[in-house]
Amino acid sequence: MTQKSNKRKKEEEIPIQSNENLGNKNDKDDDDDDYDTIIKNEEKVEIEILKKRFKDLYRLIKDEEEKIEFISFVCEQLNVNIEPIKAVNKESKQDSILQTIIQDLKDQLPSITTEAPNEKITIPKNTSFEGYTKENTINVDGFLYTEEDIDDLIESGELKNNYCLDCASKSIQPINFISHSTTPNQLKYMFSSDVLGGNCNLKQSTILDIGSRLGALLYTGYLFSDTKKLIGCEINQYFSDLQKSMINRYKMTDRIEIVHGNIIDNQQLIQQSDIIYMNNVLEFFQQDKKKHIEFWQFIQNQTKSKKGLKILTIPSLEESFKNNKIPLKLKGWIKKIQLDSPVPQDDPTFPDYQEIHLYEVL
Repeated sequence: MTQKSNKRKKEEEIPIQSNENLGNKNDKDDDDDDYDTIIKNEEKVEIEILKKRFKDLYRLIKDEEEKIEFISFVCEQLNVNIEPIKAVNKESKQDSILQTIIQDLKDQLPSITTEAPNEKITIPKNTSFEGYTKENTINVDGFLYTEEDIDDLIESGELKNNYCLDCASKSIQPINFISHSTTPNQLKYMFSSDVLGGNCNLKQSTILDIGSRLGALLYTGYLFSDTKKLIGCEINQYFSDLQKSMINRYKMTDRIEIVHGNIIDNQQLIQQSDIIYMNNVLEFFQQDKKKHIEFWQFIQNQTKSKKGLKILTIPSLEESFKNNKIPLKLKGWIKKIQLDSPVPQDDPTFPDYQEIHLYEVL
């Protein structure tokens, strides 16, 4: 990541007339004189000056469709063939509300790492996180911070991009960034017709998020679907209170419910649910493998009689069972539903969507 300079040489600063002066004859004459000067001294004109003038003209156009029209006109004049430009989708009301919630959460959380006070994060001891340690790993929540946000935080010095292998030496390695939440785009994809929207009757469904943490799935489901009810079960008191505060503030209590506690002590939540969502439920919070086995035995026992129940996970159940040596069989309990990615394989976000897996109880 390189830091961009905003400095400009004095001689490169060419004033652009404001919209208020466009109809003023004297200003027009001055502008014509300016162009005449450039034409007369063509051999002396610096290309950077012309580039700046073009950019400044472009910035005067505020409407997105007019920007496209302008660029198309320029390309036509230069005989440059380009693919048809699609108008940029304007941000929906739902997107605007979600972004407000995200900023609100950022303002309330104690740090960029989005860890609750006294929360202990552990690094999973499996091949997926081989080489990850407390020293070289930072949690940056994917729901709150985009890749661009992380770049900005690194450039501003609020986040480190590298760590020192030996103090006071030049031997450094890149920091590993992990997230305990899904991105807004991943979440919206989950509620689209490609995933839950096309495989469930959301209007008649109750979704249970086990380990709802910040409430990302709940807010997104409320805003971008007609899901009948969304329940978040969160064992951490701090995050449970935070979610309750948010759904009250944004008037979402008619369809969202937050339950503080361990899901094992709240099995009634599973019985009243049609869809269960689990994102790395224990991976970063429980090192005791016996607890992992106990949890998955509980989930299997509580769901095996609920034929048709959907289970949405990150990562796949196959990966979770393999990494944590869970001695349970998936065969005969669930079947996997194939999902179509919303982006092509060469898209940089393709791996994000490949992490999402949907199952149905047999």
